[in-house]
Amino acid sequence: MAGFAPNNTPFPPLVAAHDGSNFTYTSLHDRVPHILTDVINDFYAAVQRTDSVDAVAEGKQLTGLLSKLKHEMVTDKPLTPLDDDGTGDIAEWNHWLAEYFSGGTWYSTPFLAWETYMYRRIATIFRKSQFWNTYDYFATKKEDTFRASMVAVAKLCARVDALTQETVADLGNSTKQHLAFVEMLQASLWGNQTDLSMFPDLSNEKLEEMQARISSGENNSKLAANDTDRIWKIVSQVHGGRVDIVLDNSGFELLQDVLLAHWLVAAGIAAKVVFHPKRIPWYVSDVTNTDFHWLVDAIQSPASVGATGLSTADERVLQGLGARWNELLNAGVWELHDELFWTGPYGYRYLPTKGADVWAGLTNSDMVIFKGDLNYRKLVYDLQWPVSTPFVDAIGPIADDPTAPAIVALRTSKCDTIAGVEPQRANELFAQRKDWMYSGEYGVIQLSPG
Repeated sequence: MAGFAPNNTPFPPLVAAHDGSNFTYTSLHDRVPHILTDVINDFYAAVQRTDSVDAVAEGKQLTGLLSKLKHEMVTDKPLTPLDDDGTGDIAEWNHWLAEYFSGGTWYSTPFLAWETYMYRRIATIFRKSQFWNTYDYFATKKEDTFRASMVAVAKLCARVDALTQETVADLGNSTKQHLAFVEMLQASLWGNQTDLSMFPDLSNEKLEEMQARISSGENNSKLAANDTDRIWKIVSQVHGGRVDIVLDNSGFELLQDVLLAHWLVAAGIAAKVVFHPKRIPWYVSDVTNTDFHWLVDAIQSPASVGATGLSTADERVLQGLGARWNELLNAGVWELHDELFWTGPYGYRYLPTKGADVWAGLTNSDMVIFKGDLNYRKLVYDLQWPVSTPFVDAIGPIADDPTAPAIVALRTSKCDTIAGVEPQRANELFAQRKDWMYSGEYGVIQLSPG
């Protein structure tokens, strides 16, 4: 679209409503300050556990900076330039802020702008420190939630292990392969419901219920758009290719993504899978390199992370899968690329220009799967699109680029921006519940064919 800029968009961005009537306002007024309070409380507890006098003293200073950030947010102060923490992206962040949102306050700046700015500023506070520069202020919540769900994890892994063995034993059966792919793709989609920034209290029971709905096909009624068959037509023609997965949440969702990659390799569709985690802690539960390796090691050795309630058969399946995944990582069949672009200020329509190196790598892929709500928001730039706007139009240049790979979006909707939904389907969903776009209960499987 001609003339598109972060502060000059064809449709309005999401901004907090002055009357408090929209989800953006609720997030800024209630949900996100609560997340920041949790960061402060978690860090305070970590500071109390250390024996280093100097680390304690610095911890108090960092707590003050976090409290200052929260105060600026709730009192609607202007967004200020970020301090350089040596990561390599601050100059771009500050140029973006000065060029497009100079003087903008929390309540006047678009949702996607202030929210990503907040998480980047939290990271800056820690990365500039001496004693806490590698501290992941979300790690405890991520790891505890996964550890507590190990019984559900074992059941899922056993199911996928059996499904994979059935696929490998009958690779010539395209119908069976198609059905397995549909189940794996939907599992990866609905795993996105396990977002700790939206649903912090996940239990084994809830995860098992979710998995049962996936296996039964019950969740099909919750799809606002479904391009699965078109995606399968592309995937079924790929043999020994490359698939990229731009990751979202750690824990149970990451497990679903890893299991999808496991199946794609075992089925001979992918000879390489490139995962794209975040380089810094991000949006509470987003995957970092450390999170990825922690999960693989936890699967291979559940006892090492304090998992309980597993049978001998459960442990045998988990250990076998974990060992296989470490083999794939060591052999380079699976790779992790944590490019800074994913935690930068620009939406994904700017990949060919602001993320040219990343884009060059993605164009070597047969299919790039973007996981989750934030990645979707960055794909469509968090605008108030008419819901029937074609998905390929909303993502713009990365759909039109002649070198573009097939792009798949798997998203459970937790924010009121969406595209590619047929008008009749949208009317049905609005009749069911007015908050369907940000309830986290409805999803999309969408394709830009490349």
